[in-house]
Amino acid sequence: MNWLRQIFSRRRRYDDISVTIHEHLNEKIDELMEEGLSREQAEAKARREFGNVTQIEERSREAWQWPTIESVLYDLKFSLRQFRKAPGFTAVVIIILALGIGANTTVFSIVDAVVLRPLPHVQPQRLVEVKASEEHHFESSDVSYPDFFDWRTENHSFDHIVAYHDASFTLTGMARSLRLDGEVVSWDLLPTLGVPPELGRGFTSDEEKRGPRVLLISHSLWVSQFAADKSVLGRSISMSGNLYTIVGVMPPSFRFPVNQPKNSFWTTIAADNDPTDPRPVFTNRGTHFLTVIGRLKTGVTVAQADQEMKVLAASLAKQYPETNTRHSSAEVKPELESLLGDTSELLMIVLGAVALVLLIACANIANLMLARMRDRQREIAMRCALGAGRSGVVRQLLAESLMQGVAGGLLGCAIAFALTPMVLRLIGDSVPRAADAGVNLPVLGFALLISLLCGVVFGIIPAVTASKADLIATLKEGGRSETGGHNWLRSALVVGQVTLGIVLTAAAGLLVTSFVKLTHKNEGFNPDHLLTFTFELPDSLYEDTRPQFYRQYFEKLRALPGVQSAAGVHDLPMTDDLAMISFDDPEHPLPKGQLPNVDLTVISTDYFRTMQALLLKGRDFADGDDMKSPPVMIVNQAFAQRYFPGKDVLGKKLRSGMDPGTVGGPPLREIVGVVGNIRHVVDQQEMLPAMYLPASQVPTWCCLSSVARTSLDPMSLEPQVRRLVASMNSDLPVTNVRTMSDLLSLQLAQPRFAMTLLGAFAALALMLTSVGLYGVMAYSVSRRTREIGVRLALGAQRSSVLTMVLRDAAILLLTGIGMGAVVSLASASVLKTMLYGAAPRDPIVLSVVCISVAFAGLLAAYIPAFRAASIDPTQALRSE
Repeated sequence: MNWLRQIFSRRRRYDDISVTIHEHLNEKIDELMEEGLSREQAEAKARREFGNVTQIEERSREAWQWPTIESVLYDLKFSLRQFRKAPGFTAVVIIILALGIGANTTVFSIVDAVVLRPLPHVQPQRLVEVKASEEHHFESSDVSYPDFFDWRTENHSFDHIVAYHDASFTLTGMARSLRLDGEVVSWDLLPTLGVPPELGRGFTSDEEKRGPRVLLISHSLWVSQFAADKSVLGRSISMSGNLYTIVGVMPPSFRFPVNQPKNSFWTTIAADNDPTDPRPVFTNRGTHFLTVIGRLKTGVTVAQADQEMKVLAASLAKQYPETNTRHSSAEVKPELESLLGDTSELLMIVLGAVALVLLIACANIANLMLARMRDRQREIAMRCALGAGRSGVVRQLLAESLMQGVAGGLLGCAIAFALTPMVLRLIGDSVPRAADAGVNLPVLGFALLISLLCGVVFGIIPAVTASKADLIATLKEGGRSETGGHNWLRSALVVGQVTLGIVLTAAAGLLVTSFVKLTHKNEGFNPDHLLTFTFELPDSLYEDTRPQFYRQYFEKLRALPGVQSAAGVHDLPMTDDLAMISFDDPEHPLPKGQLPNVDLTVISTDYFRTMQALLLKGRDFADGDDMKSPPVMIVNQAFAQRYFPGKDVLGKKLRSGMDPGTVGGPPLREIVGVVGNIRHVVDQQEMLPAMYLPASQVPTWCCLSSVARTSLDPMSLEPQVRRLVASMNSDLPVTNVRTMSDLLSLQLAQPRFAMTLLGAFAALALMLTSVGLYGVMAYSVSRRTREIGVRLALGAQRSSVLTMVLRDAAILLLTGIGMGAVVSLASASVLKTMLYGAAPRDPIVLSVVCISVAFAGLLAAYIPAFRAASIDPTQALRSE
């Protein structure tokens, strides 16, 4: 720290140097006086021989390398004085900059948490996801257990390969029953992730086999239900009627999958190894529901693993053509890339949009500073005339810009602190890992970097331009001469702002159009006044009595005050839950590997009436459609149109791929009705074929979610629903109590987030562009005050002056709008994946945007134009 002490003590050192130099000078003078010269002659001769004292002092100081620091400190002090002289101008610059930096910092904090931050596992770059796919098709799918077992045994690219799927169990035997979310995983999950338990141990390979079931629990469950008792290890608990032994507790930071932070347990795939299942998933290659991840061996690349898995999948397709023809290939991707999907592209588009806003802000500030240079021309000319070099002037002006940038950055960070929680509430759970976002040290470093960068960007052009001032002309004319190039520079900056504003506003317009179409399309049902909730009927208690329980339960639910109708469905619409099944048409048989797949939904009676879905033909399911009656199904309109175009499908009999086999093969199901298409996800572009089966004929499927149409506020029925279920079994907790409107809103969270942010950025860009145009026109009018006064004095009409100024503004606007339209059309494909029902190059949207920007720009230009037309010629001529 000696250098720091030396800096603060430099004045004393400078004084010592000055005293020493003057002592040597005085000694020389004394010597010359002793030789007989007068004092005046001695001083003159001594100074001639000694040289310039001031220059010697400066060179001595330079040897200490402090003048550079002093120059910087001087520039900063001078900048502060300039800010005090023009507080209004400084405040405007800082506020404009803070808005841009605050928005950028907020978005970057989310990008950092979601995209840039690595997964919280050991060597996350070696983690990949493996999916099944069909050769020559881009769509990928989940994996079946038999395929996974073969992949695990035969691959040579992975140290570990793990399969898992979501699960929900009911924890009983505690103070109250709890519905817990978790994962069923293969044994080597923890070795794959490189994460040890906080307490206890992980799984062993033997624990995948049928037998005693084991469990890892989350830290939060350990604390909330077991009071952080370390003796919990080895304790058996009841989960959905089965006993599980706790073998470990995971650390507080552990989340798997990372996009499901509320998971409370992890158990082995032994939970799926049920010998009583009529279609055991362990041996069924046609049941694809597993997600597979792997840890690459050291030195193995993603491309190499991808190639090996493609070969392995093709080999399995040849061995098992009946089940694997549609899964004849595989795809390996980095785990983070697979987890994020299209989300990373969305966030990069939003980050690019907010960067454009900051660029517009910088152009706006540069324009303001160019205008201010006119008032400082005499000051800068005087400094140059007194010996200041061009580099010194540029350095001083850049110091002012950098200080404004840092001040704007500090205020922008404060805005980001307030804005980030609001944006996270807007996102909800639609963006993986977004909840981890916050203004932390890396984000603050980003804010500092862009603050300094902005200071350079908006300061360099005015600084360089001002340093090229014509000294003689400026000093002659009292500082009123125009620095060359100002006019075209300001005009170019405004045109650039308009161009970028058009691009942003057009993008926002497309997203707004897409969102409006999403919210106003026909879902195939009426989501209003629909209450949805779930409870589990575990196989251990209800395997044989599930149909009877549901029959009694729905009778009681329909009898509740305010309930108009009620029903059950296995996969609720608007939850991303979806099952697919193949079917066989005996009249047009196909090889098993080529059977078509359709969406499958298992429902109770009254489901279509409760959803207010339109029954187009035939009948609904009835109480008589049970295991003793002929198997039946209902199909949707898309199913009838695709597989039986122009034919009456009622009475057709098909074999459903989900029905258990018998001696004569799966039973034929008769189509008894055709229902309108029901949308299962909000952004579904095409209605897919679907079949509906009565829950009473597939009692092994668990469990049904309840939907109730009410005449009251749906959520007001929640207490009654909970009491009803508890009266039938107090160990059945009711969970996920939501209205269908809430489910729709959750599905719209990501497009709403994109639309809202881009809309806000577009509005901010439009405001900044209008301010920039206003500033340029106001400056132009002030520079042309004498000219306008002469025109008016010579008889020009005030309307012609108004038209003249507006015409200048219109030229800038039309140039920017034309360039912006071209850029928008060229870059429109970037938004293609984010649009629903809207063309990327929608001419109506682009036209509306161009007209809106033109109107806003002309409105901003009208104020200085009106002032120009109101100039008093006498005062204008007298002022010059």
